[in-house]
Amino acid sequence: MKTIKYFPFLVFIFFIFSAEAQTVKIKKGEKSYEIYSYDECIEKFEGLSDKSVDIKRKLAESYFKTGDYENAEKYYAEVALSDEYNSEDVYNYASVLKINRKYDEYKKQMDRFYEMEKQDRRAELFAENKSFLDELLQDNEQFKIKNLDINTSAQDFGTAYYGTEQTVFASTRTATKLFKRVWNWNKLPFLDLYIADIKRSNLDNVKQFKKKFNKKYHEGPASFNKKGDFMAYTLNNYENKSKDGVIKLQIFTSENIDGDWQDPVSLPFNSSEYSVGHPALTEDGKTMYFASDMPGGYGGTDIYVTRKDENGNWSDPENLGETVNTEGNEMFPFIHKNGMLFFASDGLPGIGGLDVFMTKKEGNDFIKPKNLGVPVNSNYDDFALIIDENMKSGFFSSNRTDGKGNDDIYSFKVLKEIQFNKIIKGKTKDTEGQILANTTVILFDQEGNPVKTVESDENGNFEFSAEPAALYTLEGSKPSYISVKEDVDTKTPEDVITKDLILEKMPDFIIHGLVSDSDTKKPLENVKITVTENNTGKTSELNIVDAGDFYLKLPEKHLYDTVNYTFLFEKEGYAPKTFNYNKVLDKYGEYGFNVYMNKIKPGEDLGKLIEINPIYFDFDKYNIRPDAAA
Repeated sequence: MKTIKYFPFLVFIFFIFSAEAQTVKIKKGEKSYEIYSYDECIEKFEGLSDKSVDIKRKLAESYFKTGDYENAEKYYAEVALSDEYNSEDVYNYASVLKINRKYDEYKKQMDRFYEMEKQDRRAELFAENKSFLDELLQDNEQFKIKNLDINTSAQDFGTAYYGTEQTVFASTRTATKLFKRVWNWNKLPFLDLYIADIKRSNLDNVKQFKKKFNKKYHEGPASFNKKGDFMAYTLNNYENKSKDGVIKLQIFTSENIDGDWQDPVSLPFNSSEYSVGHPALTEDGKTMYFASDMPGGYGGTDIYVTRKDENGNWSDPENLGETVNTEGNEMFPFIHKNGMLFFASDGLPGIGGLDVFMTKKEGNDFIKPKNLGVPVNSNYDDFALIIDENMKSGFFSSNRTDGKGNDDIYSFKVLKEIQFNKIIKGKTKDTEGQILANTTVILFDQEGNPVKTVESDENGNFEFSAEPAALYTLEGSKPSYISVKEDVDTKTPEDVITKDLILEKMPDFIIHGLVSDSDTKKPLENVKITVTENNTGKTSELNIVDAGDFYLKLPEKHLYDTVNYTFLFEKEGYAPKTFNYNKVLDKYGEYGFNVYMNKIKPGEDLGKLIEINPIYFDFDKYNIRPDAAA
């Protein structure tokens, strides 16, 4: 009886202690999360029997920060599909899906994000080109990459040229230290600066950089002027924490005078309340690009620029603007002597994680950044790219899975000249200037192969990224309209080429033909067509300017009329071709046929080459019928 009497009390006490234990774990987990101790945060939160949406959100971020993308996806999914999700939860879920190569689900979540945040540039850029991944994942054999032998199982990243024969990079390797401090984030030692010799596409003879710059916390990455006598580098502000107790990053500079590096000097805009890091100096050392999450930016970290005056004073930071910066993170800039700016971003359209982009300034603005694609970029973090004076080789860093450690340094060789793509853009309209939304626009290369197909948006806009110095053809088509083609030459100094497509309303009846070479099956240009209406003897001429297409409008015809035409096709170097076209107009729309012309070869009997052979394709269909061959 006593046992029964006290049982409810014991159960009550059990739940009291259980709840208190839960509360203690939550508090410890929250504290670990606040100080970036993500491993400990995971340990505490995973021990909870009941997890709130906020706890799951922090677990997702903790797994993401420690590179466990499978578990990050699990918790981001639970948060993004809960009743308490926000737009950033959806974006984070989409981001980890892309890293895990679940591209179809990634697109679905980005569609959700776009509906929630249409003004967010990340959403806008996705909506403008939803098939960007198809392009980026195609290896155009522009780069050859190699994982370097000097990489360790720790972190090695952020190379900087130190003269032409050496590089300085950041690493958590500990071979030269007796006492090892570790960072809360990943339980790895703190970063120090190391120097290595450049041997073709490899690094060799690694040793610590100057002890003056390697202290007890993070140092690196760094940047140097061309002479190698002025440097800027990233340093933990361990002496002054922010109001919320977080150690921020700062940039310090130092000058080498007579072989002696001077005491580091703090930049005037360093702060204990935000981070400033990842400096990139121009060759003369008078301009510095860097990353910061200072107030007034567009998102997480943005890229800024500052300039040094004659007195050695650095100007107020200038944000590079919304073409470069997004609501995501832009960081690790590198400025080449030719003005090309390379940087990493997880907000611009990429393959996954951080991707490397390049841009340049034209006038007062930077042009649309170009993603370097595979193999430099992967579905993981790829960043800190530098390239030599001749734009032939360089180094970048990545945490992709085929590496030796947490972050590795890769070398690369440029196999094809690095150039900015041209942008071909325009609007689809009718002959009265009205917008034609949802028009299919195809970009063809010079050989007539389709490069990409898009649909114009609700405002008639379409856009393609195209190779420079190449010939293309745009084709616009829409039901009830006559297809139109326009040639585009990207061999132009302009980065953006505007070409509108004007589509004419299709009459009730129209004949559409395609004239091609009988051997190559490629459309023929400059074909003269003589059309005779056999019932009246009336003759007219049509000319194919390019691409093999021609149209014969029938404005005076009615349903169930019979048309009877004779077509004569003539082109220099080809045998003339004639055939009769006799058809009852039993449906409204487009009627058509395919014609193949025979090229005259030396010694051939011209009479045998002249044929009369109509070849039809199905009513109101774009493709030629299988039996339409000659």
